[in-house]
Amino acid sequence: MEFGLNTALLIHIGALFYIVAFLIRDEMRLRLMVLAGSVFYLLYYYLFPEFPLWDAILTTVILSLANLYILFRILLERSMFALNDQEKELFLAFEGFSPGQFRQALKIGKWRTTERPVELTAENQPLSKLFYIIDGSVQAKKGEHSFAVGEKNFIGEIAFVLSGPPTATVIADTDTMYIEWESGEMRQLMGKSAAFENAMMALLSRDLADKLSTSIQPETVIP
Repeated sequence: MEFGLNTALLIHIGALFYIVAFLIRDEMRLRLMVLAGSVFYLLYYYLFPEFPLWDAILTTVILSLANLYILFRILLERSMFALNDQEKELFLAFEGFSPGQFRQALKIGKWRTTERPVELTAENQPLSKLFYIIDGSVQAKKGEHSFAVGEKNFIGEIAFVLSGPPTATVIADTDTMYIEWESGEMRQLMGKSAAFENAMMALLSRDLADKLSTSIQPETVIP
């Protein structure tokens, strides 16, 4: 097709977008720039030659679709899309987590609501779970000391971090809502992503620090 010099500029504009993309560190912006460059390449392949370069067009379309898929994954990672109101409220308590990391934790977690008192941990007994209390009443006993544990707290975090037995017996009262994770699955997830591991360990450390700051006696630290 005869479109002259203006059409030839398309390839240069597309290349410019590619060059700018390679100078950007943010992955989402980088991929958006590459996608914009691909659009100009497609226009060039269709308009500039005497006949459209269908092989080049097909290849560029396939690469653009792959790029769009990754862009969708990045957008999902950074947004709270598809989280229900209850999950959004819980996400606010997971300080330091990205929405994507939070979804990963939710995926392997199990939501529970007790119909009767349930023992979550037993003092000095093996524990293979980690719990987070969402709503309800939880009682803990360490030696001769008994005390209540408020909602929005982890249970079993010391045992999880130290890979040892819990330091107290904890019982969730009737109608207590919580999430439980298998410790092995959580550790496996942490092993796959250093960013997730850092966020999780920071969250558990803050939870423990909050408990220490509100404890009357040092021995009443929750497991």
